[in-house]
Amino acid sequence: MNKFEKALASWNDGTLRGAQAKLAKILKVSTATVALWATGKRNPSKGYVAQMAKLFGISEEKVLRLFMPTTYPEGTAHTATFHENTAEGIYNTDKEAELLSPQSNSVALPFLANVPAGYPDFDEADVIEWWTLPRRYAKGAKYLVRCCGDSMQGSVEYDDLCLIKPETSFLDGKVMLVKVENGYLIKRICKENGKIVLYSDNNKKYKAFTPDRVQPVGLVVRKITDVQ
Repeated sequence: MNKFEKALASWNDGTLRGAQAKLAKILKVSTATVALWATGKRNPSKGYVAQMAKLFGISEEKVLRLFMPTTYPEGTAHTATFHENTAEGIYNTDKEAELLSPQSNSVALPFLANVPAGYPDFDEADVIEWWTLPRRYAKGAKYLVRCCGDSMQGSVEYDDLCLIKPETSFLDGKVMLVKVENGYLIKRICKENGKIVLYSDNNKKYKAFTPDRVQPVGLVVRKITDVQ
């Protein structure tokens, strides 16, 4: 067991069995997220570090040491390990990251629990975890949000993730994160007859709005699937 798993077992009455699921339930994250922390593929945000410090009965500094040698407090984490389905095939960011200097060509992005969590004025509690990505791959994105197809609803563990670049104008033909009366949606934007028409992934017309009834929030610069 690594240091984090030992701390989990100690907190869970001396057994690791069921500890990840128990912690995930308390922290209100997916069990997959805790598993990624345990394997060193992700690091928890400072907000979750503070919660674990209280649960484990140790200082935040000692919790941070459970995830060494990754760096804090600026939120940098291990380079994200995932695959993306693209027209060119499977894209593995780790392979590209090996070719780039992490000091000058990488960027740390917050994976936000809420959409869009008031970016850029989000609270640490809004951050599920931080992802470090090659800057070229991030394409100007400032945060990640979970999506399921073209909506912001769906499974906690298996949804796609979208990299969002803040944008305050409607970009015709582009997939965008928009705010409507009932929440947030990810749809393809089309300007038609003075209205903003939203289209789904399958190019099916979803709904038309007058410009004052829908607000652009960000441009989806990349969608990540098969998150592991």
